[in-house]
Formats: sequence, C-alpha cells, structure tokens
Amino acid sequence: MITGLYAAILAFLYVRISLKVIGARRQNRISLGAGAQGEISAIVSAHSNFAAYVPLLLLLTYFLEVGGRTSPYVLHVIAALYTLGRVLHYLAFRGPTMKFRLRVAGMQLTLWPLIVLAALNLYGFAAAALAGG
Repeated sequence: MITGLYAAILAFLYVRISLKVIGARRQNRISLGAGAQGEISAIVSAHSNFAAYVPLLLLLTYFLEVGGRTSPYVLHVIAALYTLGRVLHYLAFRGPTMKFRLRVAGMQLTLWPLIVLAALNLYGFAAAALAGG
C-alpha cells in the first residue's frame, strides 16, 4: 500500500521532530509553548507545521489510492515530493539560525502536491458522479 509506505516514513520523521522538541523543552526548562522569549519557537513551529499538513496529505493520497483511478507511479511521485518537502522544512529549522531557502523549498514541495492531490480528488469525484457511480 503506497500511502502506508509514506505514512511510515513520515511517522519516523515526526518522532525525530518530537524528540527534538522534547530535548529543547528539557534543555530550556519549558513545559508549554515556546518559552517566554520564544527560545524554542523554531522547532515548535516545525513540529506544529508537520502535524498540520501531513495528515491531510496522507488522507488525500489514500483516497486516490483506494479510488483506483490514479497510477501508482503518480502517487509515488506526489508522495515522494511532499515527503522531501517535509524533510527540507524540518532541516530548515535545525541549527542556530533558520535556513530560509530550505524552508521555502520545503513549503513549496508541501503545498504544490497538496494542490495536485486536492485537484485529482475533485476530478475523481466528478468523473465518478458523471459516470453514475
């Protein structure tokens, strides 16, 4: 199952980001939020951004996969692109300063596949509706 493959890969990345947040919270003694002066705001932002986008990306991928109207190769390309996007976005927040180019590339490789997935799902719905199914 294609969606399961990318869900597993992204789950490992999510664990990695979560452990970074936990480590930053311990190091800075912050239990909630990003700290009074935003000490850990970058990694908290990367974590929440991941949690916001990935479920929708996977859900839209799954719908296309079970619908059976989209080539498995197309699904792999789209899923590989948004997985790369999520990796780049995470890497942008590593280190003492945010790497803006990686962040932009990561978001582009997240948003464009999201748009394509949404469009393909709408097309599939319309095609099924017109065919009487």
